[in-house]
Amino acid sequence: MSIFKMINVCFEDNGQKIINNISHYIEQSTVTAFLGKPGSGKSTALKLLAGLITPTSGSITFEDKDIHSMTHKQNEAFRKRASFMFQDSALWANQDIYHNLELPLLLHFPDMSAAERKDRIKKITEIVEFHKPLIIRPASLSIGEQKKISFARALICEPEILFLDEPTESIDEKTEDLFISILKDFISQNKTVIYVSHDNYLINSFLCDKIYFEDGEIKEKILLDDINQIDDYYEGDL
Repeated sequence: MSIFKMINVCFEDNGQKIINNISHYIEQSTVTAFLGKPGSGKSTALKLLAGLITPTSGSITFEDKDIHSMTHKQNEAFRKRASFMFQDSALWANQDIYHNLELPLLLHFPDMSAAERKDRIKKITEIVEFHKPLIIRPASLSIGEQKKISFARALICEPEILFLDEPTESIDEKTEDLFISILKDFISQNKTVIYVSHDNYLINSFLCDKIYFEDGEIKEKILLDDINQIDDYYEGDL
């Protein structure tokens, strides 16, 4: 089942064409990597797909609903089911770590008690192995620690879909192994991951569809279904 459909999508910024007429479908319970050189358009495509920016033309749908024409209620439901981890972490600088993690719960689970929120926050910080006091603010953290909190925030509402923009950039090997382990567990639950990365270690850690961008266009697609069909073909000849 195709849950996301991008059809003839273009995006311009200040008169500059960033994304040029791309089309791609993403199936439920799959892993998709958007790959390419810096400036190729892959991160912009990810943000378009996640509904964070609006295409200049073309359409992007989630379960056949246009993301940019959703009602407020539909959009909130989508945001609850799909979360985004930003390349620069994008933590709220004027809030402590606890409130950075609590805000998505307040928004998407208004009936959750304070004790339940506290328990959820405790569990997610343990999962990402963040051990510092939660009363400190993001400026007191290293870039790698900020990444941990950003990843925790993306996971805290237990989404079905994860959008990840360079999730392993600026982290050490131990933290990268931890992130990959967490993602493998997430994927094993038949959930959907779409990510941008230039990190071959991450890319090679999962079976995934690989979408290669160049100059704002999709230049190549290496899809698992195509690979499986080739494997089936040769197995049939043996």
